[in-house]
Amino acid sequence: MMNLQLRTLKHPNWEREFEHLFNFSREDQWSPAVEIAEEEKFFAVYLDVPGLKKEDIDIEIKENRLFVAGDRKASVDQEKILRSERRYGKFSRIFTLPQDVNTDAVEARFEEGVLSVILPKVEKVQPKKITITTPVNQ
Repeated sequence: MMNLQLRTLKHPNWEREFEHLFNFSREDQWSPAVEIAEEEKFFAVYLDVPGLKKEDIDIEIKENRLFVAGDRKASVDQEKILRSERRYGKFSRIFTLPQDVNTDAVEARFEEGVLSVILPKVEKVQPKKITITTPVNQ
């Protein structure tokens, strides 16, 4: 392990050379971790997007699918980076929605690097008992 660290410090551009040779880039797409939950009255989709602002994220519902896309920009000049395990660039996720989602009432919240998309369920029509009455004149 120590040799690898020394080697990285001794040759700080080896990762860039490797990326160049194999046409690989840290700017490629990345995919945020997702958690999906079902509650009694709604579904919730949680995406881990640390380092983004709400302005960096687009959310759209189209053809019974939820589209979430964004772009994470590097916060440090990439030429100065010796080693990076962070992912930058654009991401997109598409989720097929269940039939019982009320797409007109979807909400999104963004707090501490987590995007929460709340998908309310369509309220089910409750059975209504109809009582039979007799005409007043009888």
